[in-house]
Amino acid sequence: MEFRLDRRDRFSFACRACGQCCTGKVIMAGPHEILGMSRQLGIGTTEFLTLYSANGGTTLRNGADGRCLFVTPSGCRVHPSRPLVCRLYPLGRATDAAGGERFAMFPAQDGCRAAVGTDGTIADFIESQGVEPYLEWSRRYGALYGRMLGLLERLGVEARLDPPGAATEAGADAAPAAGAEPLSSWQDIDASLAAYCRARGIAVPAGIGEAIELHLRAMGEWLDDLEARAPAASLGDAEDDDDKGAGRT
Repeated sequence: MEFRLDRRDRFSFACRACGQCCTGKVIMAGPHEILGMSRQLGIGTTEFLTLYSANGGTTLRNGADGRCLFVTPSGCRVHPSRPLVCRLYPLGRATDAAGGERFAMFPAQDGCRAAVGTDGTIADFIESQGVEPYLEWSRRYGALYGRMLGLLERLGVEARLDPPGAATEAGADAAPAAGAEPLSSWQDIDASLAAYCRARGIAVPAGIGEAIELHLRAMGEWLDDLEARAPAASLGDAEDDDDKGAGRT
């Protein structure tokens, strides 16, 4: 795919809900998207991750036929809360270091009954699909996960980074996740917010947007604390390996 298009380019897409584009795809899903789909299904994020996620809770599971588990003869079960990649399809989006964006169009899927045309612009399509909040949430979560990975590298740790109490939040009777456990318990918004709010004596937000905002804030505070303490911990480890501690204060 060549990312040469921008929001001004002519583009339109009329989906016919045939489900062909939902087969053989790796559908990425962040914590905010998992929360939205969970609410759509009337379940919690812990249960959603157990039943519907794969690859450490970062993608949606496919069935034995390679089709997304949410596809039905009448359409997508979570369509109003579908992930960003589904909202953008058949477009792909790439950004550069300066935040500039370009788009490309996926090749036509065999058997797809959708109509691709030039009746509008990419900007029109993005607006019609409710993409903007998802772009912003993805950007903010991406920045936090970047900090998390940087901290792991800085400490020379090959492990999960989880908030205090995360191991017990799902409950001892929780079923194992399909494929693998989440890469971080922060992916489970319901569980991580329950612990965060309980520790502070505040109510867990009921709204999706409010819950996402608090989750982002909680992750940021946790990373701030880890980063503030990491240099001292690293220094202490180094001094243990150096009896004289020469040159250190």
